[in-house]
Order: sequence, then C-alpha cells, then structure tokens
Amino acid sequence: MKESIKKWNYWWYNSEKLNKIEWIEREVLKKNIELLNSPHIKDIIGVRRAGKTFLMYQIILELIKQNIKPEEILYLNFDDPEFKEIKKTISNALEIKPQIKYLFLDEIQNIKGWENDIRVYYDRNEFKQIFVSGSSASLISKDIGKKLTGRHITTIVTPISFKEYISKNVLDYNDPFQKENIIHYLEKYMLDGGFPETMIDNVETKKSILVNTYNDVLIRDIISRHNADPTIIKNISYYLMTNIGNPFSENSIAKLLNIHPETVKKYLNILEEAFLFYFVKQFSWKIKTQLKKDIKAYSIDVGLRNAVSFKYSEDLGKLAENIVLTELKRRYEEVFFWKENREVDFVIKEGNDITAINVTYTDEIKEREIKGLIEFKETYKNAKLIIITKDLEQDKEKIKYIPLWKWLLNRKEN
Repeated sequence: MKESIKKWNYWWYNSEKLNKIEWIEREVLKKNIELLNSPHIKDIIGVRRAGKTFLMYQIILELIKQNIKPEEILYLNFDDPEFKEIKKTISNALEIKPQIKYLFLDEIQNIKGWENDIRVYYDRNEFKQIFVSGSSASLISKDIGKKLTGRHITTIVTPISFKEYISKNVLDYNDPFQKENIIHYLEKYMLDGGFPETMIDNVETKKSILVNTYNDVLIRDIISRHNADPTIIKNISYYLMTNIGNPFSENSIAKLLNIHPETVKKYLNILEEAFLFYFVKQFSWKIKTQLKKDIKAYSIDVGLRNAVSFKYSEDLGKLAENIVLTELKRRYEEVFFWKENREVDFVIKEGNDITAINVTYTDEIKEREIKGLIEFKETYKNAKLIIITKDLEQDKEKIKYIPLWKWLLNRKEN
C-alpha cells in the first residue's frame, strides 16, 4: 500500500512534474481557490472523466505555489484496489509523511460509509483542508446530506464549456477578426463536445473514448451501484440520447418500452444522479402543474450524445439547443421550458425577472420561433425575449437576436 501511496503523490519527490502538465483553464478552479479560505469540506462531483481529478491536481499545484510544502498534501484515488479503507490508508500515508495537512480523496463513493470517517476528521480538526470527489450526485443527496450537513461546500464539474474550449485553442473572442475561427471551433465543439480526453485530432479515438465513458457510467455508476436492470436502463438512456429536446412523459416511455411508469421514474432519477442527463420541467408558477406536465431531456455533453445515439443526419439545431441548456445549467439553478399553443425552448426565472429563449442554429428565423416568444409574452408581460441564432445579431420587435458563439462567451443574458 505504501508504494501505491508514494506513486500517487509524486510531488513529494518532484513537484516540478505538476508544472509540466498541460492544463485547461477552468472556471471551477477559480471557485475552489477562493474556497481555500473556508474550513468546510469541499465535495467535487460530476460525470466520469469530466476533469474532477485534474481539478484536484490543479488545486494541489496552487497550494504549492502558495508555499504549502508538497509533503503536507495527500492525494488518494479510491479507484485504486490497494485502497480499501479510508482510515487505514491515511494512517499508512501519515507513517510516510506525518506532516500531512491537506487531504484530496478521489472517487470516494467506492468506500462504503466514507462520510463517517470524513466527519470525524473534520470535527477533530485533524486537517486544514479536506477535498472529496465522486461521480454521483448521491454524494450530496444521500451520503453527505445525512452526515455532513452544514460542513461541506459543493462544486459540480461538467465537461468543459465552449469558453474554456476556446481558451484551449488560444483564441481571443474579443477580436472581431477572429469571428470566423471562433465559428469554426464552435461547430467542431458541437460535434466533439467538451470531455477533456477528446481534445485530440483522431476522430475514431474520440468516439471510442466517449463510448467507453458512457458505458462506464452505465455499468459502474448505475447498474452496479443501484442494482439496475441493464436492459431497461440502457433502453431508456438510448431513447433519451436519441430524442434530446423532445417533450416526453414517464407514461410515454413506459408504454414504448412495455415497463411500469414507476420503473421509468426511478431510472430517470438514477440517470440524472449519474450526471448523464439534465431534465427540464415545464414553466409554471404552480409546482403541481410542473409535475403533471411533460419534461425534456438533454445530454450532459453533445459529443457524448453524438457518439452513442442513433442519428439520421447531423442536426445542428438540436445540438445548439443542447449546448445552450448545458450552459444555462452552469449559470442558473433552475431552467424550464414552456408549451401552450406554441413552445419556448427555455425559461429562466431570477426573482421577478423572466427571460424566454428560443434556439435556432440559422439566420433564417422561422415564424414559429418568433410566435412562441410573442405568445409567452402575452402571459408574462415583463419577460425578456431572446432568439439565439447562428450569426444574426439585432434587436427587433422587442426580441434580442444573439449569435450562439457570442452568447456562449458572455456570462449573462442581456
């Protein structure tokens, strides 16, 4: 075990290796650096291979830059079969480096009852900082929620955003002469997505990485963890991946797959917990109305969707819609859609402010996109209206038209 601990913590012996890693500049890193002033446990959660481990390494590098001694920092990855117990593993590490003050515990959901040990370390104030990571939202809702209430701060790591993707390709999006290059990379991003391991040129290798990621999530985070029926969960997931952005109900999927609606409801929750999908409810001031109506599903990443779904052709409009949704989920806690006679893709509510958004990856705007927003505004008089386009930018009839690339690179709707 001690040899494995040493291998994972190579900065004890050569911290310069961290500087040689090619990093992608991420927003979540800034947040976690700010959180170093807080004594709370930091839990980092998100879909597999989205960059949680690299985020931990980047935080470790930042600590070393802040003159924390490398031997005070311990990283353990509990995917390693050598590490079967938290206390025993940390005890072995302390025998090697007794001055450890910073804990980074990766894929911690693999250890049953982990939250009890972490609570003891926290309550005894044995370490200055404790970071834990996992590939399941139950890290919050079940494990942490019961034992560590009031003791933790959560960071959700998603596949990289388009803004981060642009920074990887060293483009200045404020330079008007770079617009064509930015659109080129946007359409590449719409096909490849934002999983860090896909930032390579070999198309077949990208697809293989994404398919393997998808299967890992289904097998390790869903089927094994929840004892889910493999055939049912794969069929539901495949259906959702193939029908992103299309309204559906639990009953409609149950009828299609010849299973009970309660089974569908259970598995939808598990798929969301494993970060494969975002589910969007219909907008209403009444919670009961939201629960009764159809919902829509979007993939956590368009590249993942493209790799595993059945597609007759590339539908850039649907991919653009999915990308807008994932960006909205980075910016806001709640995102809705609206449907009466016509439909609005997304509705954002901040206090008393409401913004309605339609997405169409074209500059030839169809009447239904405009009329859907106008119908929405007849009910919600103070709503802001936005149509996200390919490259059309204008203000017309109280609707703001914004190119997708520009909207993605701005922090808030305006």
